[in-house]
Amino acid sequence: MRAFLIAFLLLLWLVLGWLFYRDHSSCCKGEDDVSALPVITKKSGPLLFAYNSELPILGDGWLKMRDSLTLLASDSTSLEISGWYCTNFNPPETESIGISRATAIRRLFAEIPDERIILISKNVLCDSNRLIKNDISASFASKIRTDNIKEIDDRTLIYFPFNSTKKLDNVEVEVYLQDVARRVINSGESILLTGHTDFIGSDASNIILGQQRANIIKQYLEKLGVPPDKIQSKSVGESSPIADNSTENGRAKNRRTELKIIK
Repeated sequence: MRAFLIAFLLLLWLVLGWLFYRDHSSCCKGEDDVSALPVITKKSGPLLFAYNSELPILGDGWLKMRDSLTLLASDSTSLEISGWYCTNFNPPETESIGISRATAIRRLFAEIPDERIILISKNVLCDSNRLIKNDISASFASKIRTDNIKEIDDRTLIYFPFNSTKKLDNVEVEVYLQDVARRVINSGESILLTGHTDFIGSDASNIILGQQRANIIKQYLEKLGVPPDKIQSKSVGESSPIADNSTENGRAKNRRTELKIIK
């Protein structure tokens, strides 16, 4: 009986030892093994896109961020959404996926009307695991959008009535230019002004008209204290329309001076 008990305990010890070895080996395999499958570390951030994907990944901070961004669209401003894309991979992402990402983000702001949304794409660098740097793959800005001023991308359009160079009678434009003047005086940046016209009139007369439109803004900025050597003004006349010149609405959009701040 005693021999049987000893044999039974020995067998039990062997079985338990084998089970411990098996479980320990299974659970811990790969901890120090460089051949183990790579672990994907999920980055933190309110908004992400995986490499070459148009599907937004929303983090814990998204709702708070979204509420803040919604305030950027008002009666006089629009929310600009820049979808990022990166070209430093093989194969590179394309500009079109940036627009697709911006479009996907736009759907998250259903309460903002289309006329208060601007969609653009922006080329950025990506990190080694093919997620865009800084834990966010879009940027946002508030852009002025009124009948007199329209901020788009890196420039501002200031509109003029037909055959007119006296738009600075408008208080809204003057206040905007005062803000521009304060910025460039403090920063040392420069300003490029480009005058545009619709297609009514001769090429020569439209070049002159476009230059007058650029100059009237230049003169106003100089009165506000911007050094003359920090302002360039030129005219391209009717050669660069942004709308259809065959309609009155299109011609109104083409009668403009474009203001660009150069860093």
